[in-house]
Amino acid sequence: MTKIVKLFFVLSMVGLISACSNTFRSDVSRFHELPKPHGETVSIVPADPAKATSLEFASYANIVGSYLSRQGYVPAGDGKADLIVELDYSVDDGKVMVRSSGSSFSFGYGVYGGYGSYFYNPYWYSPHWGYGFYRSPFLWRSYAPFDRDVRSYVKYTRKLTMIIRPNADGQKNLFEGTVESKGRSKDLPKLMPHMVQALFTNFPGTSGSTDRVVIELDKN
Repeated sequence: MTKIVKLFFVLSMVGLISACSNTFRSDVSRFHELPKPHGETVSIVPADPAKATSLEFASYANIVGSYLSRQGYVPAGDGKADLIVELDYSVDDGKVMVRSSGSSFSFGYGVYGGYGSYFYNPYWYSPHWGYGFYRSPFLWRSYAPFDRDVRSYVKYTRKLTMIIRPNADGQKNLFEGTVESKGRSKDLPKLMPHMVQALFTNFPGTSGSTDRVVIELDKN
């Protein structure tokens, strides 16, 4: 019976991890006084002038440009743009995270199995936030102590910033938006389409707010 219960929770965790891997989560902060577009022309430039000739920047600018077109903006081409769109992007060096899992009635993430829901021990009630069964130290400690499997991984912070301003000196910004996401990948070329999609979700959004945007990814 014990093996069946443990196997059930292992399979449940595998299913949960699989489900999480098919979503992209990010926090999107926006401030703006952006009027409704009426065919204004835009030119996309890097916030860092050193990236002006970067092929990577050009690739990201094309993605952003396609979303701007859907909003009603028009590429300026060789003409003078009405609006300047500044882009910046980065990924940090990462932070080492540690997680542990127990081999006896415990399987999951962090202390008491990490994130999950409340579990009820009929002999000693104590709500603990975690996956699997919580084992009361008063009842079980002498029979099967926890064996911890400790593993580490690196979590990176990825950022995308977009500013829209009039193409004139002394004018204040019309839009300031930042996308921040955390995860194990620092592959910006792969992640950037999702970050741009998050930025333009419900664009331009509520000024002064930070929203959690969850994008369902293709499972194929």
